[in-house]
Amino acid sequence: MSLNLATGVKRENGFLKNGGRMVYLPKEYKGLYPAEKRHKYGAKKTVIDGISFDSKKEAKRYQVLKLQEHLELITDLELQPEFVLQEGFRHCGKWYRPIKYRADFKYKNKLGNTIIEDTKGHRTKEYLIKKKMLLKRYPDINFFET
Repeated sequence: MSLNLATGVKRENGFLKNGGRMVYLPKEYKGLYPAEKRHKYGAKKTVIDGISFDSKKEAKRYQVLKLQEHLELITDLELQPEFVLQEGFRHCGKWYRPIKYRADFKYKNKLGNTIIEDTKGHRTKEYLIKKKMLLKRYPDINFFET
């Protein structure tokens, strides 16, 4: 079920729920009241400090890291750092874009070690491949999943 904020009309299984009554939605009106889009894995976008996070889990981890930074347990907190896994190249006149990995957080601990952190609810095949490429290309980083 979704709610159109402009009209206050709810949509449920091809019917419009206007107040207490259900009204059938004809095909020609199908696009007027689109259903809410859901994330593929059920994650809910969350906004904290004016920053939009892809999931509640990532937003909560951000709050913990901000507190640790305030307590000076970590420094240089960075959001969405990008790492080039393979440079872009040209082959037979066609340009192939670089392959990049975007982590959730990057920071330094008290010992000065750089930590790369990713919050994952669902580990996709693409993520696992990129993680392997990241660890191969940057062997000196400390990588954590939460």
